[in-house]
Amino acid sequence: MTSEEDIKTLEQQVYQAPILFEWEYIGSDIKGWLRLLLAIGGPGALFGSIVLFGARSTIGAYVGLSVMTLLFIFMVRYLFIPDSHYHYKLTKLGIHYTQEDLIPEMAYTLARGFARVGIVVCLIALFVIGPLAFVGAGAFALMAFGMTNFKSKIDQNIILFSDANILFSLNNDVLINIEPMDEIEFNFVGTIYATSLAKKESIIAELVPLLGEVEVVNIKRRNDIYKHPVFTSNQSEQ
Repeated sequence: MTSEEDIKTLEQQVYQAPILFEWEYIGSDIKGWLRLLLAIGGPGALFGSIVLFGARSTIGAYVGLSVMTLLFIFMVRYLFIPDSHYHYKLTKLGIHYTQEDLIPEMAYTLARGFARVGIVVCLIALFVIGPLAFVGAGAFALMAFGMTNFKSKIDQNIILFSDANILFSLNNDVLINIEPMDEIEFNFVGTIYATSLAKKESIIAELVPLLGEVEVVNIKRRNDIYKHPVFTSNQSEQ
């Protein structure tokens, strides 16, 4: 078992090691159609209520609430399930990369706007109903205060190389999953993406000489990873 101190040392060495190969990828781990369904799912119920409300309300109120619902769908899609920009840098000891969500400034503006409206609503409820208003609205109030400072951030990530590794290559997809053959810390496990199938093959060709003992496994579905003997044997030992 690698100690926490050893892992920190290895991580520093990866960042200091010469970069042998680097590439970028823009995309998401969630399929586009599924992200659209997730974005519509929550606001969809709200839209249904608006349709019922609009049947006995003014046209202006109906149109205004419908526009708000569409804006909320846009905000959910691009703020909570956006595409990400990955920048990978391969060294002989591991891969370090950055991940930044590609969120339009409009989505941040909408989120901050909804948050400010939410804060005002909570304050009005406090004065009208009293402290009991926050029994039901407390979670929304906390979320609203947090959303006022929404802004883009860049995450730093790292994948360390073990002495023996498995590369799972998803068929007809640009995903590569790196797993150690021995049970080891999470820092040695990671998923990377290529820009194309041809690029994926070139990345694998760069990885194989650096990984010592390595097995390349093609899989049809991502969950097929867990059918590999390295996982089934570990489960049987437990």
